Amino acid sequence: ETHHQQYHQCRALAFQADVMRRYGKYEDTLSVIDEMKSIYDPQLHSRVLVKEYVSDHCTEIVAASTFWLHHYGRNDEALRLCDQVIYTMLPEIEATELVTKLTILIPICRTLANQRETSTAEKALELFKTHVSDPAARAGGKAHPAMGLCVPIIIILKCCSSGGGAYADLNTDVAYMLNRNDPDWFESTYLTYFDAAWSTMCAEACLCLAKITGCISHDESHVLIKEGLKCLEESANTLEKEDGTIVNSMARSYYSQILSELENLSAPV
Repeated sequence: ETHHQQYHQCRALAFQADVMRRYGKYEDTLSVIDEMKSIYDPQLHSRVLVKEYVSDHCTEIVAASTFWLHHYGRNDEALRLCDQVIYTMLPEIEATELVTKLTILIPICRTLANQRETSTAEKALELFKTHVSDPAARAGGKAHPAMGLCVPIIIILKCCSSGGGAYADLNTDVAYMLNRNDPDWFESTYLTYFDAAWSTMCAEACLCLAKITGCISHDESHVLIKEGLKCLEESANTLEKEDGTIVNSMARSYYSQILSELENLSAPV
């Protein structure tokens, strides 16, 4: 088989996986991704794919699958795959391809943050800053509008890295979460690419901040919990159709987890 046929085959499998994922067939999707990984060689295929199709859909879907593995309790596999993406696939993505890097790193950083270990969260935060948020900040107004999607995951990673204590720009982050003005498309885009509602990610950021500020200011913590619960009302509408059908099972399970944590935090001790 020629190198040319191989990367077309990889891309076709990546698309097949993406379609299955949108129907919520995550387990089937994981076996298609395994088949794709047996052919896909990032050093050979990644740049060719970007050149011909704008993005490397193969690396993006492999990165997305790290969170699915974690979700299904296959955590060791998820962590091994995170390392594989970070060390063998991410270096093939050009520094200027910030949207691709964002798409790759959000599921990986969510998986690493969910390990609930300060050192793992620090590693994730460093990765995300180096590859996505710092270059986006340097680009300023020229940065792609999708860079706004960075904020909640960065806040969650800062909170997980701080070991529960206040960190340098905590007040700026609190102010940001309480005065957000997000474009409507964030909600659906996030759900399509990351199997989570944007509003649920914002609620988790509020939850993390509320835990930290709770030790400093009870009032501020209370306002953040209230904001988080308000975000989750939006999530509930996003994730359930009028007839009661669940739009995305994985996003729904994440929503339930954050809801229960926020309710526990708001309950009087």
